[in-house]
Amino acid sequence: MNEVQQRHLRELYAAAQARDLQTMDYLLKQLLASLPYYYSLAVVVETAYDFLELFESYYPEATWARQMLAGVGAFGHAPDSEALEAYLQNNAYHAAGAGNFIKALHDLAQAMSDRHTPEARVGFMVSALYNAVMAELAEAWYAEREEAWELLRRAPQSEAAQAIAQAFWLDEQTAALDRGAWARVAQRVERALARA
Repeated sequence: MNEVQQRHLRELYAAAQARDLQTMDYLLKQLLASLPYYYSLAVVVETAYDFLELFESYYPEATWARQMLAGVGAFGHAPDSEALEAYLQNNAYHAAGAGNFIKALHDLAQAMSDRHTPEARVGFMVSALYNAVMAELAEAWYAEREEAWELLRRAPQSEAAQAIAQAFWLDEQTAALDRGAWARVAQRVERALARA
């Protein structure tokens, strides 16, 4: 690990604790771009696995999610992004966090596509990380507040929905989960840097 990577990693841990998404976005892009491609990809796959069991508890028939992550992790197979796009458009997966999880898988597929530049692929990896973390946070908070989740889904632009979203984001338990999730991401990046 070189000096720039060490500094960026320290800053990433600090940004995770501060919940500074803009700084984390920049630092993750720098750090993931500095790693061998499959090391960066592994950080994303491991983070997506964090939500997989919860997703399967809501949708046990959705075996495609585990198959996709296993294919990426074990064989480096790029998933079918068109199928994932269809899952995103399909409202069958409406549990709190499910949409974020599917978006994370979609972004992972885009990160593996040769159609994109290396910089864009790293951007998709960071987006996948963000959505995987948000899936965990949303499920934890909204699963206990089903009426709030339904209102947010039905009328996301309403004042009531905006107030709910703000309460979610400012909640102390959400903040603690958020810090912990991003600390795990930073630890995965650190392990990848140590291996590289």
